Amino acid sequence: MTTKMRILQLLQQADGKLISGGEIAEQLSISRTAVWKQISALQQEGYRITAEQGKGYLLEKSDVLSAYEVERRLTTHTIGHPIHYFPSIDSTNLYAKRTPGLENGSIVVASQQTDGIGRLSRKFYSPEKMGVYLSIVLHPEQIAFSDVSTITLLTAVAMIDTIEQLTGVRPGIKWTNDIYLHGRKLCGILTEATIEGESGMIRSIIVGIGLNLYQQYTDFEPEIRDIAGSVLSETGVRVNPADYVAKLAENFEKYYLDQHFPENKHSFLKRYKEALFFLGQTVTVSSVREEYSAVAEGINENGELIVRREDGRMETLNSGEIRLKLNLKDYR
Repeated sequence: MTTKMRILQLLQQADGKLISGGEIAEQLSISRTAVWKQISALQQEGYRITAEQGKGYLLEKSDVLSAYEVERRLTTHTIGHPIHYFPSIDSTNLYAKRTPGLENGSIVVASQQTDGIGRLSRKFYSPEKMGVYLSIVLHPEQIAFSDVSTITLLTAVAMIDTIEQLTGVRPGIKWTNDIYLHGRKLCGILTEATIEGESGMIRSIIVGIGLNLYQQYTDFEPEIRDIAGSVLSETGVRVNPADYVAKLAENFEKYYLDQHFPENKHSFLKRYKEALFFLGQTVTVSSVREEYSAVAEGINENGELIVRREDGRMETLNSGEIRLKLNLKDYR
């Protein structure tokens, strides 16, 4: 462990109390000048450290995302081991796809994405230090191709559990992969699978998650300003991003490993259905072949959306997307 990280640990162990530079220097067998330099480096990384002359240093609550900050919060056995952190990256999903040898359960996480991607090759707005952008890498031993899309639904439930546990507010889900609160999108999920050409077996699954944490409405680009929101803007609660990563890892591991996916589909699909906030409403269904209006009725045992067309015919959707008419005034 580096001297900088050892100093950080001492500050954290002080638990909100001042610790003198002399005490730090003595414990680590370094000079006070070296302590000051490392304190300055930590401040540049985002740690809020105040100094009182003649008394010492105090670590205040800081919204720092790093591998160290996530790892010290983890309670999991597999998911999040290891953490690959980047201050900025093109896309965590792209990194996971182009990097061979990533272990099962690895999480790639970044404070910024310069080329974040969502479903249907759309851009996912990923500004610096405003959200959590991560990919979970899975190497399942045996899984049906039809269950790959169900992992998206599992992830959505794990995500709303995480937000509720950290803020006290439970968001809703828009089929299949978007997390909404007060009519605004907080989070998107993109699940991608790599398949071996000869055997047709699934070699890996990458679950990409983008969560808006701290933006206010004016922080979003104009084209998404009317539909996007953040956890802070919709709940008023500010939580360290490392807490979200660690808690999400815990909830994902619970549903995926502890409860033995896909045998447990009925369990999390029940929670998924309960979180669908648009059931009974008219939606616009868009597919490769057509676009039409229908009433969203529910989901089946595979997580497929059941809709009723205007002529009364029932349809089961396993792909495509739906659009909703949301009146934000209803949420004010």
